[in-house]
Amino acid sequence: MTIQKYEDWMRPQVVRLFDMEYATGESEFDRLFVRFYEHPFQQEMCIRIVAVDGERVAGFQSFFYWPVSVRGRQVRAYQSGNSLVHPDYRGKGLFGKMLNYIHEPGSGFNCELLIGFPVEASYNSFMRNGWLNPFNLQWYVKPLNPLLSFFSNPEKQLQRAWGERQQIDFACDSAGVAVAQMKSFDAYRMGYESGDFYRFSFSQGDQQAFFEMKAQRRKRVIRELIIGKMLFTHHDHAFMSQALKALVRQVKKNAHFTMMSCAVNDLCSSEQEVLKALGFRIIERKIYFIAKGPLADGEQDWSSWWMHRSDIDTW
Repeated sequence: MTIQKYEDWMRPQVVRLFDMEYATGESEFDRLFVRFYEHPFQQEMCIRIVAVDGERVAGFQSFFYWPVSVRGRQVRAYQSGNSLVHPDYRGKGLFGKMLNYIHEPGSGFNCELLIGFPVEASYNSFMRNGWLNPFNLQWYVKPLNPLLSFFSNPEKQLQRAWGERQQIDFACDSAGVAVAQMKSFDAYRMGYESGDFYRFSFSQGDQQAFFEMKAQRRKRVIRELIIGKMLFTHHDHAFMSQALKALVRQVKKNAHFTMMSCAVNDLCSSEQEVLKALGFRIIERKIYFIAKGPLADGEQDWSSWWMHRSDIDTW
């Protein structure tokens, strides 16, 4: 068994591996694979790792460039994702070996920060590999128009009211840590994402706020609008409250969703207080957040990390 960098001849096997596990459809996942890894924004930056048994691909793991702004400075950060081991090779420690590969001298991999949002099945493997779990993303929900949502199409309603989302640059509060919001990153992500997305901006004097949302249907009848990102030029409680109020007001004015939801850092009291004040209720659902690397090892104030659902590659 060999742990090495991915090579182009392996692509059909990697695609089949993911189709076998998740029923993605080989053609569909092959197109996604190209858009995700071989876009100019990503191609020369990401590292793809495989476990091979002779010429058989037994596992796949990747670290893709995910720009993060750390207190006003953009750092070389990567997100871990698309981790999978073939059923015939599970229980042999391959996942941990692929995670360790980036620390080998021959990998040529260099970064300041690694982040991830692992599922339950892989969480313990990351912990054994020395990753930190400083906080999780806590989900909040707010009921909107449960009855009206059954008889309308809120996705199209909001699309007509707000139009297509635009690529933008946004400089968030330099006192914190957030995934960078920039046009070049937008161009990359919009090339592979699918779904109904929306963006909303709010300003008051020299203060600005930026929100990104995505519509989701649950059990065919529940129309959920997820606030995937909240960015502010100033983390002032009063301004944050006014911005979120304006967002909720505009959503209710233009569309009939069953509910809104948002996942925020469970150490970030400012965002949680604003959500609670506006009627968002905490629920028993969280998303793991993990980190590793020089910046993570020396971090003291994890409460200023403004991470949200849209920061995950699967948004």
